Amino acid sequence: MLTNIDTKKKTFRQQAKAKRLAAYNQHPQAGQSIAETLLAQAFPVASKISAFWPLSEELDTLPLLHALHAQGHQLLLPIMQGAGKPLLFGLWQPGDQLVKASFQTLEPHADKPRMIPDIMLCPLLAFDRQGYRMGYGGGFYDRTIAQLKSQAPLTTIGIAFAEQEVPAVITGAYDEPLHRIITQNEVIEISASPQQAK
Repeated sequence: MLTNIDTKKKTFRQQAKAKRLAAYNQHPQAGQSIAETLLAQAFPVASKISAFWPLSEELDTLPLLHALHAQGHQLLLPIMQGAGKPLLFGLWQPGDQLVKASFQTLEPHADKPRMIPDIMLCPLLAFDRQGYRMGYGGGFYDRTIAQLKSQAPLTTIGIAFAEQEVPAVITGAYDEPLHRIITQNEVIEISASPQQAK
């Protein structure tokens, strides 16, 4: 049974998908712009960075994946364990064959090493300047971020079109704010909030 907040989020997601599709059609080179911006960030040498393979109208992350790999970072892609469970992460490098998985996603093959990221690049449908993201409804990223943050330092970065910004994302008790959001126009640093400071 859907709660009131679930119903509101469902409507919000439908509107956000329409805005993202419009931005996707308007800015075909946004992925390259974001790659250049993100590469200018001061990441530690050989960081373990989880990214995501672009699907449908998602921003094209392939320029970023290849550029980060060329810089010597270890690139990871998410692996789904099933409903209600956090993500795992498998090592990826250019040329690797990916496996079709749930929700039309592509994942590293089972024989690829599993690793824990230092930095997570997160997909989203919408974001606000408090660092909150609207995901796709499965709770996979929020659940994973909460788990990883409890174990070791983790930097979380949202990747989005500028047009995906909203005044305020509808949030619930388990939504995890991001540290930074990068669009084709700017880098948005999120000030620490009481929840982030915990």
